[in-house]
Amino acid sequence: MRAFTEQLSLRLITGTRRFLDLSARCEYRSDDPYTVRMRFGRDGDDEAQWVLSRDLLLAGLAAPAGHGDVHVEPGDHAHTLITLAAPGGTAVLQIATGVLARFLAATAELVPLGTENARIDWDGCIAELLSA
Repeated sequence: MRAFTEQLSLRLITGTRRFLDLSARCEYRSDDPYTVRMRFGRDGDDEAQWVLSRDLLLAGLAAPAGHGDVHVEPGDHAHTLITLAAPGGTAVLQIATGVLARFLAATAELVPLGTENARIDWDGCIAELLSA
């Protein structure tokens, strides 16, 4: 298994012209090739983790994408918006598009787009499900 982890800066939009700076530890693993794990925190404290689709993040760089709890879409000319909905509320996060695109390009170096299925240990997944 190979992994790529990077600390990314983003903003939680809390209202008109109001925001809170956050960091997210983003992790991509070759043995879980469809997902990006984002741990959000402030001042180094992890507060929440979300598991997002790599394909959804890529699609949201160019056009609105997502159904359900996660939506990704272009914001202004330099930012991408990630909306996360949970029972406790909704969070709108703003991240520099170039930063997100660079992170996703690094994930494609680990696992090229379209080759994800070949990286999954299907026998191991089935064995784990049957033993639960």
